[in-house]
Formats: sequence, C-alpha cells, structure tokens
Amino acid sequence: MTVRHLKGAISSGKVAHAYIFDGEKGMGKKTLSSVFVKALLCEESVENREDTEPCGVCHSCIMADSGSHPDIIVVTHEKPNSIGVDEIREQVVNDVLIRPYGGKRKVYVIPDAHLMTVQAQNALLKTLEEPPGYAVIILLPDNRDMLLPTLISRSVCLSMRALRDEDIYRYLKDKKGLSEYEADTLVSFAGGNLGKAELLSESDEFRELWEEVKTLLTGIRRMSDIEVSQAASKAQQRKDRKEDYLSLLLLWFRDVLFIKSGGDDERVIFKGEIRELSEEAGYYSFEHINNIIEAVKDARSKMESNVNPEYTYELLFCIMR
Repeated sequence: MTVRHLKGAISSGKVAHAYIFDGEKGMGKKTLSSVFVKALLCEESVENREDTEPCGVCHSCIMADSGSHPDIIVVTHEKPNSIGVDEIREQVVNDVLIRPYGGKRKVYVIPDAHLMTVQAQNALLKTLEEPPGYAVIILLPDNRDMLLPTLISRSVCLSMRALRDEDIYRYLKDKKGLSEYEADTLVSFAGGNLGKAELLSESDEFRELWEEVKTLLTGIRRMSDIEVSQAASKAQQRKDRKEDYLSLLLLWFRDVLFIKSGGDDERVIFKGEIRELSEEAGYYSFEHINNIIEAVKDARSKMESNVNPEYTYELLFCIMR
C-alpha cells in the first residue's frame, strides 16, 4: 500500500512537501525512501509520469547512487543521540531557500528523525508551514510518537508494514544461505523485520549469546545456588543484548510448552534441540512452564524500569529451576 501511494503521487504529480516513513529500525525505511527520492529526481520519470520507478541510468540516478547528487541533502548530526536545532537550520531551513541545481525538485532526508530535539522540530515546522514548491522533506523516525503532533499533521505518514514470516524465511535461506533451522530461529526473532533478521544472521555475537543461553537452559535444573548467582552475574553483562537474551528464554519455554501439549515437532522453533526440549517437557509441569513464561515477561518489564538486572536474572533463574 505504501509503495502504491508513492507511485500514485509520482504519476499524478501530486507529491507532498513532507513524508514520514514510520517504522522500527530495519523495516526498510531507508531503502524505500532512497528509491522514492531517485524516482522523484529521475530525468526519465520527470518526462514520463507513467514511469514511476527510477531508470537507474540517467545522470540524476547515477549521481543519486554515488551519493553526490546536489539536490539530495541527507541530514547528518554530530551527537549520536540527538539532532540539534543548529543542524536542522543549517542543513534544511537555510539551505531550502536555495533553488534546485539541476531539476525541478530538491529533497531533504532526515534519518533517525526521532532524535530531533523539540527546538529542531519547531525550526523544521516553520519551513513546513510555507515550504518552497520544489522542496520535499522526508523524515525517517524509528518511533513516530517522538515527533511533535504539529509536525506529523503537516506530513503524509506512511507506516512500514512487517513482512510475512515465509518471505523472511525464504530470503534467509535462499539469499543468505542459512540452514532451515537457522532461518526458522531468526524468523521467530525478526517479528516481520527483515533488517533485524539479516543483522542477526551476520552476528557472531548473537550466535555466542545463543550458545550461552542454551548452556544455561539445559543445565539450570542441576545448578547450585552459587552457580545460579554466577549465571545471573554473567547474564547481566550482556546489557546490550538483554532483549535478545529474554526472547531466547521465552521462545525456548514456548517450545517446551508446545511439546508438552503434544504439538507437532515441525512447528517447534528450536528444531535442533528436540531431544533437550522433550526432556524439559517431561520435567516441568504445565503450571511451572506458565509460571516461567510469566516470570520472563515480568523480568523484561522490570529491566525496562531499570530494576537491578542481576537481581532480576537471579530471581528468574530460581523460578526456572
């Protein structure tokens, strides 16, 4: 639907002055916006509105691909977690007064638009209130809710939809060369986010994390209190991967519950660990498994509230024994 809308805007000549491509990181915002920008400036599509895709061979498309197009301005920022008012004024507000160098449009792309300060957003808002006819501003936030309502109201908002699991599975298997087991596992993590699935497929750190979690899961019933404390201390050191850590635990016990309920092995996520999962299903009662799943969810909520992660892991691991 998003692609159809953008193609319709190009073919009709009714291109808005501002677009917000909304969606979490990895959903394809940058890829789609780059194609849209190329199509807006493509010499072929300007001449023929029926051709809504960039030709890829004209001078404009070649410059866009090389990152040297003078009428495509990608906003940059020095601070990693903030886009300041001076950066928006210099790269957008002041620059937009200069007419396009080569064509009929000038496009501004703001990656990580959710990082704009309130002052920066207000500065941009003034431009959107009376934009030059040739200007198109594209915002790429990971979270649209962090933008001012007035900024959102003056933009066309397009939400990036999650891909189907089977499409991500096919991509990981055919394009990335992953085994069926690996592709199945990553699809469960991706949540329709191809970028996330691809990133995890190339991450040695994620593989190491899974091996660590698997060792914990298959050995925790035999751990002493001291060993549980040591495991909790080790887990809290994975601060940047706590969401993945807890997701692995949740998916594991989802499989245990599924097998205990007599489910088909083919629908198990961790197919390579069927034997271990079956042993766990024989050990845990239905009530215990459900308690663990609720405890994992509770641990995730507590960590989001900045509760001591080591203590939270230790409490969770005790429930898992």
